[in-house]
Amino acid sequence: MQRSALSHILVILQFSAIAIVAWPFLAQAEDRLPWLLVSACGVLVGLYTLAHNRLGNFGIYPEPIDNACLITSGPYRWIRHPMYTSLLLFMLGIALFRDAWPNYLGMALLIIAILGKMRREEDHLHLKFEDYSEYVKRTHRLIPKVY
Repeated sequence: MQRSALSHILVILQFSAIAIVAWPFLAQAEDRLPWLLVSACGVLVGLYTLAHNRLGNFGIYPEPIDNACLITSGPYRWIRHPMYTSLLLFMLGIALFRDAWPNYLGMALLIIAILGKMRREEDHLHLKFEDYSEYVKRTHRLIPKVY
């Protein structure tokens, strides 16, 4: 599948934002343990997601791979993008742990990149899987019963 310039820009923005969030700027939160627990939750969501998907069924670009299959078990029963949820939780914990304005700026850029990728990915998935519209009706994007 041909990738658009916008897809490349979104992936570059995503990885740039991750670097900004993780960069060790000077300020750090006083009480750090709760923020590390947020990141740990992100890791757990990611591991749970990988247990119900298979490596090679997804990639970093919003366009699905040619032989992708639609997964609707595990965390996919409730949300359509659990890997994005995992990444956002993990990076939010880091941003809060670092507690410096550039880290929060990086978090905002990451959210923009993820939202853009989700919309493009869902457009492609509607075309690729005829039952995707039904799946969308019974799930949320990132947070069960919220969004």
